[in-house]
Amino acid sequence: MTPRADAHIHLFSGGYQDSSLASRPGVAIDETVCYHSLALEWDVTAALVVGFGGEDWCVENNTYLAEQVGRYDWIRPLAYLTLDTLLPVDELERLQQQGFVGVSLFLFDDKSAGLAAVPDTFWDWIVQRNWLVSVNSQAAGWRNWAPILERFPDLRLLVSHLGLPPAMKEPAAAPQAEAALQSVTELAKYQSVFVKLSGFYALTVPGHDYPHQAAWPYVKRLIEAFGSERLLWASDFSPCLDWVTFPQTFDLFQKMPFFSASDLAAITGGNLRKLLGAIRPAAAR
Repeated sequence: MTPRADAHIHLFSGGYQDSSLASRPGVAIDETVCYHSLALEWDVTAALVVGFGGEDWCVENNTYLAEQVGRYDWIRPLAYLTLDTLLPVDELERLQQQGFVGVSLFLFDDKSAGLAAVPDTFWDWIVQRNWLVSVNSQAAGWRNWAPILERFPDLRLLVSHLGLPPAMKEPAAAPQAEAALQSVTELAKYQSVFVKLSGFYALTVPGHDYPHQAAWPYVKRLIEAFGSERLLWASDFSPCLDWVTFPQTFDLFQKMPFFSASDLAAITGGNLRKLLGAIRPAAAR
């Protein structure tokens, strides 16, 4: 079996909340231990842990993730930041010393317009170290990345959950899928932009409609625009588990007739391992 690499998981102290299984009365879960068991069973050798601290129950997520580094060798954490709290270089270096390999941004409700105010020194530091920038956004919000990518074409931007196009009950016609993804596919000309094939439960109605055929036209459009070498499997653990099983997050690709065996090997592990292998380590102190 080809080793897998997961481009988007979450680990929270006390488990993911927000009406999930972990938030139900009587449930106690160590998500790191749980994911480790899944990683062993399904040969996942690396996972990007996407930080999120946008709710009261998870404001200390960066601290928690820093504590997990070193517990398991598959952990590759991304520090949660907001546009109004972006860090100066010395703080970025502190995060790097803690084991972080990039940053995580959640830009909804027109927040992505604030990207224009981010100083170039921030992006330059990220680019010089080949850090990864994982972003959750949607619709026109993706267009605000073009000016930054023009100045920093080597900025390695990871688009989460196919860019979050509308959830579909039936497969969209090709023109409809193309229109829904246009703000994402416009970024395909920048060779450092990658798209995570994840969160299919949020792209189909109902969310448990495995293998999510209603979203397949989106995937087909993305492979046309980005090629299989810039697509990444991501499980979205543990939110995904309220809808599907862990292996269903990658098994669905085997059912898509437009993917070859080499495509699957690249998407489910090879592409992310290349990205991780290029990250420059922190300087010794």
